[in-house]
Amino acid sequence: MVGVGIDGARGGWVRITYDSISLCLTISETLEELLIDGAMHFVDMPKDLGTVDHPIRECDAWMRCRLSQRKSSVFTPPIQEVLHEATYEEANERSRALVGKGISKQAWNLVPRIREFQQVKASDVYESHPEVCFSVMMGHEASHSKKTVEGQDERIELLRQYSKSSPWKWKMSNVQIDDIIDACILAVAAYEAGTSGLSLQPAESDQPVVAVPQMKKER
Repeated sequence: MVGVGIDGARGGWVRITYDSISLCLTISETLEELLIDGAMHFVDMPKDLGTVDHPIRECDAWMRCRLSQRKSSVFTPPIQEVLHEATYEEANERSRALVGKGISKQAWNLVPRIREFQQVKASDVYESHPEVCFSVMMGHEASHSKKTVEGQDERIELLRQYSKSSPWKWKMSNVQIDDIIDACILAVAAYEAGTSGLSLQPAESDQPVVAVPQMKKER
């Protein structure tokens, strides 16, 4: 089993693969070429969006419930009906007209990657979230922001339970250290899901879901 963690980076995507020993880094401009046959993929990007009929994604509420201190790391993506608008202003205006609520610039900036993710048809590629995966695997959320040295050390401590590899030590102008660490967390989480059990949350939902490893009480 290979676990694959993928996160968006400046100008493309960062991928980490985990095979129970090594964490290996790859950078690509396109998501499709980072996918591996037979692997379990966790991607830090929304895929299935809310709609006019169901604008609020229950999976976002579920993730925020897991993160009392890091709720802001779960942002609200646009609804599907505005995903192909040409500009932020047009998408924001249409969203307000359709559901009474606009969209953030942060959400709009991710729209090209959301569109790309929606083109992926493989059944083993799931939306996930590194902060939530950390919470599930550790039994508690991270105490520090991933942008701080303390936060990075905290997350690396989890990763050291899986591998001695340190791909975050690579120096690259287009990839931040926290992007690599996020992808590493997703990779080991995907590996855990592939070997011990996959959990799609919220459970028994016909709306968009987010993938995490099974929690211990579920096994």
